[in-house]
Parts: sequence; structure tokens; C-alpha cells
Amino acid sequence: MKKLLIAVLTVQFLFAAAYSADFLTSARGGGIGFSFFVLGDDPSGALYNPASLGFINGWQSQFMYNKRNNYGYAQWDENPYYGLFGAVYNQPEWGTFALNSVQSGSLLDNTDIPTVNYFTLSFGREFWPGLAMGTSIKYMDEYGFLERSAFDFDFGVTYRTTENIILAASAENIARSKLTPVYLGIAERLPRRSRAGGAYILETDEFQAAFLLASQIQEWGILEKHTTFLANFGTEWWFNRFGKIAFAARGGYTIGKGVLNDLKSDYNSFSGGLSVNYNLGSNDLRIDYGIETFPYDTEPGRSPVNHYFSLNFGWGGIPSYSRYEADEEYTENPPIQHDYLSTLEPKTYEPPQTDENDIDPDTEFDIKKFERYKVEMDVADISSMDYKRVVFYLRPQTIINTNSWKLYVFKAKIKKWSEVEIDRWALKVIEGKGLPPLNVVWDGISSDGRLLPPGKYYCILTAVDQQGRHFATQWHNFNLE
Repeated sequence: MKKLLIAVLTVQFLFAAAYSADFLTSARGGGIGFSFFVLGDDPSGALYNPASLGFINGWQSQFMYNKRNNYGYAQWDENPYYGLFGAVYNQPEWGTFALNSVQSGSLLDNTDIPTVNYFTLSFGREFWPGLAMGTSIKYMDEYGFLERSAFDFDFGVTYRTTENIILAASAENIARSKLTPVYLGIAERLPRRSRAGGAYILETDEFQAAFLLASQIQEWGILEKHTTFLANFGTEWWFNRFGKIAFAARGGYTIGKGVLNDLKSDYNSFSGGLSVNYNLGSNDLRIDYGIETFPYDTEPGRSPVNHYFSLNFGWGGIPSYSRYEADEEYTENPPIQHDYLSTLEPKTYEPPQTDENDIDPDTEFDIKKFERYKVEMDVADISSMDYKRVVFYLRPQTIINTNSWKLYVFKAKIKKWSEVEIDRWALKVIEGKGLPPLNVVWDGISSDGRLLPPGKYYCILTAVDQQGRHFATQWHNFNLE
């Protein structure tokens, strides 16, 4: 009888800990399901699949709060929570590093839920065009009525084809480490999860859609090891992704078997979510929301759910998954709207005339509408392997209180500055509000989704001030490597 009581108490207490140990969660992942590991393109994505870091450029930071449901805990009035802070940083010569700090617990003083902290250091790199690998080292620390800890590690691989297909595989808690010290003579190990999945990306000028399918095998149990299988279907849609404000909607469904109270149980869960992304020029501010239903049977009339809220800031707020190749075929057969790439020779850059009313001698501006904007500009191509990263460094020589600005990229100078000519010849338009930033980052992809081939290009900056006056800089040329 005593052994049975110990076993019951152990399962009751360790269930809360183990449920917290399942830290595979984020606002976007909670809205899609675990097939998010195929994408994993933000700081929390390193928790799903560290290989996804290989496709992240620049830096990002992320704050996430998960208001968890209280179903399944010993006390019905429990107030469990889950919080995450994550950051990623790309070093072009090395790869991308990520640091995630996770905590779960309860907001109540008198609680049966332990506080669990996770610290994860991850690294991912694209070793060959389209093929990335990554790994994570993790440390878990649990305290409350239990004081235990464990180290473990993850590994993942992701391949992105040029046909808009992504394939991925990952393993979480590979060592299936034991939490130490042992509690009540029963050794609990972290759940080992192996995943495989893929995605198809559909992209147009109006939207981007990802269709995901993934499977997961989990090995976990307290008194005995159980092996369970889950399948997840997910999708994510981004709208107006080239605009100042972009929107996303996502959903998913997971079905299979899971482990609840150390027993195999039927598992099915619906999820969904929304995002709003605001482009700030070289960086983005994104808000994500996700909702996920409790996967196990509940009492009649109850429908417990998890709510996720996430704030992301940094480079690359809107995901871009398709892999383009700047090959000879593209150089010889560019898009019709940009056929000048192979037929129009760039003009030789000439020093500007001294006339203050003349913005640039090679382009006809309406000098009644435009005034010269004196800005020194340097352009650096700091691309890493197959993924472009071009930085425009802007140093205004005159102070103008601008309300908005636009940076245009062309293959050659246009003869007349007009909306018709801009729409016809502009390769890329990057815009923002307020004063132009000190640097603007561009991924080398044109407005129609093509990775531009190496060569000489031209750029020009325009702005509008608070009185509605228009300004334009001289042309600047630069090279894509």
C-alpha cells in the first residue's frame, strides 16, 4: 500500500514537471503545431529545430508569454504560466547563434506546480546551398518541492529546394538524460522526440502560404517508457508581405497518442493564430497570437485552451522560405518586366553638376517639385554563401524633418523620374516613416521575388518632409558580389 501511495504521489507531482518539461512551444508554433519545426525561423524556432537557424540572417529578439490552461493539475484553481525570451544573431563567416531562456511555473504561492527553467544555446549554419544543420545544448533546472536538473542536446537538419519544398528532420533530448537527484527512488528522464516533416511554399505578389505535414515519435514515461506517435497538419498564410503592414493567419491539427499521467492516451488538438508585422525599414516589429486546445479528454462542458502572445523585433519579421538561384538561365531570361537586365547597359557614373537645382545630370527631375537631398551613401555586400545581405549606410549632410522616405534599386539610371518609369524599371523599393535610418538592410531579392544576379546596380533615395516637399539624392552605384 505504501509503495502504491508513493507511486501515485510521484505520478501526480512529476506529471506537472514533465508537462512543463515539454517546452516545445511558441506563439507561432502553438498556432500551427509541432510541424512548425520545418520552418522555425525565429528565436523560438531553435527549440523546435536548431537547423532552421542556418537560414536566419541579421538578428532578432523575442518575448513570449503563454497563459496555460489549468486542466489536469491537482488544484483546479492553479494559475500556470510559461514565459520565453530568445535572441538570435548571425555572424556571416560562422553561422547563426541563438539563446533561449524559458521558465514555467504557477503564479500562485500555494501550488503543486514546480518552477522549471531552461537555458538553451543553439547554433545553425547553411553548409551547402539549401542544406543547413544545427545543434542545441540545454540545461534544465527545477525547484519547488523538487530540486532537480539535467543536461541534454538536440540536432536537426533542413533542406530547402529551389522548387519551394522544405524537408526537415530533428531529434530532441537525444541522450534522454535523467533528472538528478532521483526523487522517491524513481528516475525520470527527459522525453526524447524524433521528427520528420516537410512543407510546400506557395508564393505570389499578394500572399505567401506554407502547407506543412510532420510526424513525431516520442519516448517518455515515469514508471515505464512509452513510445507514442503524433501527426500534425499545419498551414500559415502571409498577406501584403511587401507592404508596410503585413498580416498572417495560421492553423493546425494534431492527432495520435500521447502520455498523460504516465498512461498512453488519445491525443487530438486544434490550433490557430494571427500575426501583424510592421516594417520599420531595416527592422521589423511583429506581434503573434496563438491558441491551442488541450489535447486530452476533458470533462463535459469544459474546453481548456492555451493562449500565446509574442513580441518580436529585429531583422526579417516576415518569413521568406523559397530558395532562388541566380544562374545563367535567369541572367539570359530575366522577367519580362525587368528585361533591361540583359539589354540595357548601365550609364557611366558622372560627377554631379554644381547647379544646386539639378539633382543629377543623367535623370530629368521636375525641379519645381523635387529638391536635392544631400546624403552620402556607402553600400556593402556582406552576403553569406547563398543568401544575400546588402547594407546601405546613409549619412545625411543636410537636416530635413522627413515624414517618409524611399530607397530605390535599379539596374541603370532612368532618363525621366516619373511614376510610370519607376513602376517599369525599379527592381526594389524599400520605404519607411520618419527620418531615414543610418543603415538599411536588403536581402538582394527583387520585388517580384527574384534573387538578383551579381553585377553593377544603382540606387537613389527620396523623401517627403512635413510640409509636403519632395527631395531626391544623386544616383549611387554599387556592386552585388
